[in-house]
Amino acid sequence: MGIVVGVLACAGTSNPKPVATSEVVRTESAPASVLLTVVAKDAAGQPLPEIEFRIRNAMATPLNGAWGTTADGGRGQLWLTPGWYVLTAQASGYQGFVDPDVRLGRDHPATVTMTLRPSVPVAGRVVDSAGKPLRAVSLSWIPSDTTAPRLDVVGNPDGTYLFEGMGPGPGVLLARRKGYSDERREFNAPPADLTLVMREQGALRVTAFARDGRRVDSPEVKVKALDPVAKDRAWIDDHVKDARMYRGLEAGRYRVTFTHSIEGNAEWTTSAEVEVAAGQTRELALRFDGAGLRAPLRGRVVGGDGRPLEDVWVNASVGAPEQDVFASRNATRSDADGRFTFEQLPRGPVRVSTVRGRGAKVELEPDAKDVSVECHPDTFVEGRVLGPGGKPLTRFKVNSEDYEDPEGRYRYVLEDAWPQGLAFAAEGLALTRRRVEPREGGTVHLPDVILKESRTVRVRLMREDGQPALSKGRVGLRPPPGRESTFAWSQSFLKVDADGRYVLDDVPREPFILKAETQEEGTASQPVDVDVEEVTMPLVPDAFVAGTVADEAGRPLQGFSLMTGCEVYPDRMPETDAEGRFRLPVVPGRECILRIVRNGGPAGWPSPPLRVFWPQRFSSGRPGGTVRVDLRPRNGPAAVEVSFPGAGEWDWVFLVPGDVPMPPTADAMSALMDAAVEQDSAPADQRPERQVENWEARSWSKPRFSQLPLGRYTVFVLEGRFDPVVLRYPVNLTEPGVLRFETKRPEVGGVHFVH
Repeated sequence: MGIVVGVLACAGTSNPKPVATSEVVRTESAPASVLLTVVAKDAAGQPLPEIEFRIRNAMATPLNGAWGTTADGGRGQLWLTPGWYVLTAQASGYQGFVDPDVRLGRDHPATVTMTLRPSVPVAGRVVDSAGKPLRAVSLSWIPSDTTAPRLDVVGNPDGTYLFEGMGPGPGVLLARRKGYSDERREFNAPPADLTLVMREQGALRVTAFARDGRRVDSPEVKVKALDPVAKDRAWIDDHVKDARMYRGLEAGRYRVTFTHSIEGNAEWTTSAEVEVAAGQTRELALRFDGAGLRAPLRGRVVGGDGRPLEDVWVNASVGAPEQDVFASRNATRSDADGRFTFEQLPRGPVRVSTVRGRGAKVELEPDAKDVSVECHPDTFVEGRVLGPGGKPLTRFKVNSEDYEDPEGRYRYVLEDAWPQGLAFAAEGLALTRRRVEPREGGTVHLPDVILKESRTVRVRLMREDGQPALSKGRVGLRPPPGRESTFAWSQSFLKVDADGRYVLDDVPREPFILKAETQEEGTASQPVDVDVEEVTMPLVPDAFVAGTVADEAGRPLQGFSLMTGCEVYPDRMPETDAEGRFRLPVVPGRECILRIVRNGGPAGWPSPPLRVFWPQRFSSGRPGGTVRVDLRPRNGPAAVEVSFPGAGEWDWVFLVPGDVPMPPTADAMSALMDAAVEQDSAPADQRPERQVENWEARSWSKPRFSQLPLGRYTVFVLEGRFDPVVLRYPVNLTEPGVLRFETKRPEVGGVHFVH
């Protein structure tokens, strides 16, 4: 029941306990009901009779529940089935009560004590800036008392409102109405007889003028809020005559940028920061006054040998729209002599870059007139692809790019400057892979790539009773441990012939480990030699991992999703049941890592406490056996939050305990990723004032790892899930709190891994 501590490169090493199948079945029989006791008392500790309370199942859809009432001693009792519940109470003359984390299990009846503080009705009115009543205003009171519920009301037609059940403590009052700026006020006590003034949202009318002073009819304008607002970019953008009109702006500062296309590929921008006042329309005219035209910039693109390069795209930019009043960008191609000219650039320092090969970047002073840009050429990989007898292949593929050459030659462009893997394939032959180390501005000459004869391997899966397996399944190949293979990684096959055998086409004549999984009839694993083409694999029963997920007090946690990396044919993500139990089929004889990947349950307010867990290693054991692993939350005073600007779904940040060096190989990096600590799957704030939208997408750019014990950790930042580029950040948590830092893109200075 103790906290699992992470060791050995980030996963807790468990001592799983084998249990008999009959024992597992016995522990899964749940009692019909568990006793919930509710105690109600006032602020002085005196029992409160006749307090009605409601209990609902947090996982049930639609929401349903039961009602109860406390007796003369202030106690009420209900018999409920095990599970996760939310308890609420609202009594006349008292502040309401809510507990979103009532957990009932066979060995864990619960007692919830409600301390109900006196309350009074709190009335007020809402008016606009002219003092006129505002109707249908949505108001919310978020108390600081963590046992008190959020109160939501809608104002009356005459602008008045009434909160029932508001307690004596501090809180936040929110008021919202369409067309008006949100009002947020903090109070040390309930605001009696408050007249709340809501300001109409502001508007911004933008007119834009070209460099010659003429008005632009349909200007390209972008508006960005500089101050935090309740609903960023929720304003209305209209085209009104020869201007852009932005309505519904919260009061605050905004940066407005006008982009104007001049000629060819040239674009100029001008930007200004404006203050938008509530209930007012701000007029803004964007001009290029003061942005003088610089003398033409001429230059030449040359290669590493000094010879001119033709038809190379050259970019030039001045300033940055995000921070400068004036900025521009332009693009052109070099001519036959490698020359280019930029005539439409404003005054100021110029950045010139090329996009050919590995590119080049040059920073120029404002008065520069001529520039020579040395462009590093593309890096090529050259070589030949031969068949089994050494004869050149006339048709083949390199990384899915088709080639036809009578001598089997290819010339492949490497898009990036880091190590890469190339896949060579031809019809009827076994695919093979090569690792390539690019050379600065040169050509990599690979030795002849020989594609070997392949084979078709047919696999029949047999049940323990000697009959063919009938359930849905798949088979896969992977190289034997410690053996390098041109096959490079595990590959799965699903093709089935008329006789019910799995068909594995284009298999290299190398030794492999053949693995099979079925949905219902077991698994199999056996070596396959270089000449084998027919395989009959006897299936063995699945192994199982069983256990519980519970909180620090041992209370069962329902609705938590789990993964092991050893699942048998997973088609859904299993969850803990009403008593926090799980039982997952796993492949026998494997080293696995059990992890919690998501807190279950529908969204609600308030949320239950955020609970996070160490990943835990276990050995899956023998076929038909069951290994027991119990998970308990970690509990530490520190957290790490990483800002990853521009991160997307193919980027990832993970954390491991200890000062862990950069892994030496792609396989070692994959193993470290498999055992890494999961980032928080939900916000840490249980009582948010506003709902967090799309938490998963938001967590890409700002992942957080909470409840960490003090000590040393290592954060790895990955760009790309396959052949990733990786940065490493060691961190030392020496005091409670959140350590925040921003990462750069891994492509800048990262280590590249190639399978």
